Amino acid sequence: MLDTSINLETEHGSAIKDLAGQCKAIHMIRSHIEQVAPTDCAVLLVGEAGVGKSLIARRIYGLSLRNKRPLIYLSCATDLEASIESGLFGMHKKALAGQGRMSLDHLRELSGSTLLLDQIDALTSERQARLLEALEIIERQVNNQGRPEIDLRLIITAGRDLKELVEKKQFNERLYYHLSVLTIRIPPLRERGKDVLKISRDLLQEMAKRYNKGLLGFSECATNAIEGCQWPGNYRELRNAIKRAVVISDSKNITAQMLMLDQNTVELNNDTQPTGRNEKLTEPDTTEVSEDLSLEDYFQHFVLEHQDSMNETELAQKLGISRKCLWERRQKCGIPKRKGVVRSD
Repeated sequence: MLDTSINLETEHGSAIKDLAGQCKAIHMIRSHIEQVAPTDCAVLLVGEAGVGKSLIARRIYGLSLRNKRPLIYLSCATDLEASIESGLFGMHKKALAGQGRMSLDHLRELSGSTLLLDQIDALTSERQARLLEALEIIERQVNNQGRPEIDLRLIITAGRDLKELVEKKQFNERLYYHLSVLTIRIPPLRERGKDVLKISRDLLQEMAKRYNKGLLGFSECATNAIEGCQWPGNYRELRNAIKRAVVISDSKNITAQMLMLDQNTVELNNDTQPTGRNEKLTEPDTTEVSEDLSLEDYFQHFVLEHQDSMNETELAQKLGISRKCLWERRQKCGIPKRKGVVRSD
């Protein structure tokens, strides 16, 4: 069943809607969108996971002349019960076995719409060939005036460079040239310079408002951590890190510890090395904590692991909370202070 009920105002919409950022690549993407959106040109969006390919695709759709018609979304990474051609183009088992013809009646009703093929690089070779066949059949459907009977505008996303996949014999060459009329490459966060801080501050204010935390800011060390992080999960990872930090914050400053970044994704230059015992990025060590842990699980894990080597003040500082908040969370989680351990508070 095709999804034609796409909502343009998604959770990420506010950040990607206007393509926040001032780096050269973003300026070029804005220009390409303005040029291509009003046309019926096929667009291929290429970029790593989390850079916002689907959201930019919907932005193109929203600015197009077809935005009153459906946006048909199909994820190529989904393990569909039926093959893509049967689900999308109405083929039956006989047709799939070469005993019938492709049925396009239902797509004729959608003429003038936009088809978003998400993560097309996830298609198997067999499905690539069948998709090419279906698209070519649609292309040949013309009326008496020579105009297409089925007028679908294609927007395609891919996490990998399709041309490289073609060269490696991992993607159908004919399908690639059918789809790649205009390619827009979306850079990862690590290649966007100061844009990362701008997006981070916007997200911080958005999350602070959502969780009624008032006006928040980043500490110097948190700023260094954000700039030094490679962000392999891109926008999605950044958003989650800031959301997590805002939720656990009980002060006006978001610290590096509150971001809970994987130390393997952070690169620090000598001139950005944080100072002060309370702001070291290497403490607490969260690399062994599962990303699936809840905030309460993380709190319990950290306190139980470090309470023999830290006093209450140090524990609170490393967690980015006050001693009172530490005591309250101990009570809530049922973690009493260890007796018989000498600490200089």
